[in-house]
Amino acid sequence: MVHVSQTPPVGFRPLPVLNETGFDAIIGGFDVAEADGQLLAGFRVEPRHCNHAGTCHGGMIATVFDGYMAMAAMFEHDLQVPILPTMSLSVDFLAPGLPDDWIGFSADVLRVTRSAVFVQGLARVKGKPIARASGVYKRPAPDPEIRLDTGKLLRSFMRG
Repeated sequence: MVHVSQTPPVGFRPLPVLNETGFDAIIGGFDVAEADGQLLAGFRVEPRHCNHAGTCHGGMIATVFDGYMAMAAMFEHDLQVPILPTMSLSVDFLAPGLPDDWIGFSADVLRVTRSAVFVQGLARVKGKPIARASGVYKRPAPDPEIRLDTGKLLRSFMRG
């Protein structure tokens, strides 16, 4: 039996799960931190994240990349939108994540246009890259009827 530490690294805190019966609640979501104006993310690999070979399932890593990179863009840029729908996501797996590993994620927002946001990300274990990702997200026009601004909420959450 593998002992899994539930403690994230210093400075990381759980991102609130908005849908307690949805997919994020099942997989456990991920933790976030702020460093130098950028949003960082990560999660501790638990047995529920692992495939039949005992390593972290690539789908878990891809799922975190997808949600995290969109959130990183909303955090860093004043996009005033509730969500950035994924148009394209590509993930390259370089090495496995093992039970009890902390997989840390960082992102670079490459470009923001009127209609799209381009982001690349890295996932690391103990400083070594285990996956890289490229994402393109649709940038919806701000809608005055929708008052939810996820980037503003994230900035307030991280600084409050």
